[in-house]
Amino acid sequence: MIRLPAEWEPQQAVLLSFPRRGGDWGAILSAASSAMIEAAKLISSACPVILIVGDKEHYEPYAPRFTGQVVYLPTDDCWIRDSGPLTVFTPAPTLLDFTFNGWGGKFSAENDNRVPLELHRRLFPAVGYERIPFVLEGGAIETDGQGTFLTTSRCLLSEGRNDFASKAAAEKLLHGQLGAERIIWLDHGELIGDDTDAHVDTVARFLDARTIAYVGPPPPEDPHYADFMTMREELQERATGYDLLELPWASAVVSQVDGHRLPVSYANFLISNGTLFLPVYGIDTDAAAIKLLQDRGPYRVEPIDCLPFVEQHGALHCLTMQIPTWPDK
Repeated sequence: MIRLPAEWEPQQAVLLSFPRRGGDWGAILSAASSAMIEAAKLISSACPVILIVGDKEHYEPYAPRFTGQVVYLPTDDCWIRDSGPLTVFTPAPTLLDFTFNGWGGKFSAENDNRVPLELHRRLFPAVGYERIPFVLEGGAIETDGQGTFLTTSRCLLSEGRNDFASKAAAEKLLHGQLGAERIIWLDHGELIGDDTDAHVDTVARFLDARTIAYVGPPPPEDPHYADFMTMREELQERATGYDLLELPWASAVVSQVDGHRLPVSYANFLISNGTLFLPVYGIDTDAAAIKLLQDRGPYRVEPIDCLPFVEQHGALHCLTMQIPTWPDK
C-alpha cells in the first residue's frame, strides 16, 4: 500500500531553497533573500529547516542570521514545493523524484530537477528512492493522507507536462505512484499571473482530515469572479464528506516593479508540527484571514510576510517542502 501523508502529520524537516543571482528575482533579490531568512527562522520554531543554497557567495552575507542546516547544491529557482521530493510510505519511506520541467517548459529547470536525487544521496541515503518518468509538481496536488486528493484539470491536463488525454490517465498516475483512491477535480479557479496553470495549493487545501479551506470568490466587479464562483460550486458538489471553510479573497496587489497584478492567496499556507504558517502581504484583508484560521483551529497561526515572494508569483507553500517523520518500523 502506498500512502502520501497529510501535511499535518509529524515532520522532521522543512526544505527551503535560497534565492540566487542570475535567476528571475532581479531588483527584488535582496528583499526576497531577507524575507526567506525571516521565514526560515519562523518555521524553525515548529520544525528544523534545511536550507538549499545554490549561490554561496550571495548567501554568505545572510548566513549569520540562519542557524539551521545548509546544503550547497546548484539550483535554478526557489520553488522547492514543485521540484523537491514527494515522500510516500509503502510502508517504508521512499522519496519520489518526479520530473520537474519548469511548469510545462516555461522556465529553465535542469538544476532543480536534480535536487531530489542529490538530497537523497547527501541527507537521506538510508530510505528508498524512486525516479518517476512523469512530470508532477508538489503544488499540483493535495491529500488528506487517507487516499483522497485535490487537484485541478487545468494543471494536470495542461500541454507540456504529460499531455494526458483524459482525467482517467492522470488518475492512473496518482493512484499508482501516490496511492490516490478518490480524486476531487477542480475545473475552475485560477489566479491572474499564476505561472503554474492553476496549482491547487493556491486555491484549495486540506486544512485537516475533515476540512477543505478554499479561496472564496471576489467582489463581482473583479475579473476572477465567475471562475471562483464556479470553483466554489464544484467543491460544494464534489467534496462530499468534508466541511468547507471559505478563506477571504485577498485584496488586489500589484508589482512594485512593473505594476502587473500579482497572484496573492491565503490558501498558500504551510502546516508544520501544529503550526499554520500563513502568507500575508501587508494588505487590509490579512487580519481577517489570520482571525478566521485562529478561530477555526486546531493550529497555532503564525503570519509570514510573503510580499517579496509573490513578486515572482509564489508564496509560502510554493517555497517549502516538508519531509515527514519516518514511521516506526
